[in-house]
Amino acid sequence: MQPPSFQPITQRPVFTLPHQARVAVWVVMNVEHFTFGKLGTAIQPHLNSYPEIANYGWRDYGNRVGIWRLFDLFAELEIPVTAAVNGEICTLYPEIIAAIQKYGWEVMAHGINNSTGHSGMDRDTEIEIIDRTLTLLEQATGKSPKGWLTPGFSITESTFELLYSAGILYTADWVNDDQPYWYPLPNGRLLAIPYTIEANDITLCLSNRFSGVEFAQAIEDQFDQLWQEGETQGRVMAIGLHPFIVGQPLRLKYLKQCLTHIKNTPNTWLTTGEEIYNLMNENTNQQANIHKY
Repeated sequence: MQPPSFQPITQRPVFTLPHQARVAVWVVMNVEHFTFGKLGTAIQPHLNSYPEIANYGWRDYGNRVGIWRLFDLFAELEIPVTAAVNGEICTLYPEIIAAIQKYGWEVMAHGINNSTGHSGMDRDTEIEIIDRTLTLLEQATGKSPKGWLTPGFSITESTFELLYSAGILYTADWVNDDQPYWYPLPNGRLLAIPYTIEANDITLCLSNRFSGVEFAQAIEDQFDQLWQEGETQGRVMAIGLHPFIVGQPLRLKYLKQCLTHIKNTPNTWLTTGEEIYNLMNENTNQQANIHKY
């Protein structure tokens, strides 16, 4: 595979968003299962004995309690959500899948579980993992996911090619832009929709140890700058969230605060990954038709 081709944002055609929006904001809620007995995302990394139950329990809290607060919050605010869902969520936590459907969240595939990255997989194994993930999600929701986010960004040389062959249309694995772009492949192309490891609760709350106040301010600052720049060139902002982090009681009101700020700002398009894909696909088709004449 090759990295995306370089094109400075100052030398691109104007990227126009619907509803005269300056910024398209998509919230990505990572709904994850971590295999018991394997280390994973940790709030206390020094607790690494076996079996390690403190950090496992902290992660498990997100599915048992945290996500239910978040369902209520996003319903109250009427903000759409793209849920990056591990395939094993379907069999282990069917109540969560039912709630995702009840609240109308988009489902983006997020690998089989969050303890299984793809790096180091042989091609046949990766094909099997991708197919099993998509099959589980389609069987549980009745719809095949359009997007994909690899657990821990742990890809192989073949990941994007295999995703396209499996029917995936967009990836959230690239965090290198403020606009979506087409990522070319030998067998087609995927839309790379900007994701983020900056405006992400793992970075802000775990790595940076921000308080709730600081977390909310960082999200607002990210949005405000993009909104200002979006006056002349549209932008896309991702917000990366995890129920075991922002679903904790001490952070919920600050998440509500920054989301309310974004929602109440005019010329803002609160959307999903699939809607961004549809916009880009429609714009590209229109341009192709113009060039025919």
